[in-house]
Amino acid sequence: MINSSVKIITTKETYPLRLEVLWQHKNSLDECKLDIDDLTTTFHVGAYKNGEIVAIGTFLQQQNEKFEAKNQYRLRAMATSPKVRGENFGKQVIDFALEELKNRKADLLWCDARKVALGFYEKMGFKIKGDFYEIPIIGKHKLMYKRI
Repeated sequence: MINSSVKIITTKETYPLRLEVLWQHKNSLDECKLDIDDLTTTFHVGAYKNGEIVAIGTFLQQQNEKFEAKNQYRLRAMATSPKVRGENFGKQVIDFALEELKNRKADLLWCDARKVALGFYEKMGFKIKGDFYEIPIIGKHKLMYKRI
């Protein structure tokens, strides 16, 4: 039987998947820290499979001037281990975070979605705003959002 769960995790617990999936160009786990990781309004969600974190997302309170919503949160550093892709662990992270965001009275969740992840976000109910833009080293992205 597969044992899975989703919960709030620490900043450092996000580093291994950030390095493995998102930022292979970095040299160490310590380089995976973001300046917003430890703000009191930031939280990190992890999905576990058999005791191992297999999907993560970081959620921070940040306004994007392209949206009028008052209490906006941004999703950053969303990653799912390649060995569990397609098993809905990314969906579990988003679903858990949306409940937490409702508790925090958030109006909107937005993200810079990598081209390869657009289909995932669309399935999760996110809408696209605008055209592709390039993020250096990482590649093409689109701004995506979901009303809460």
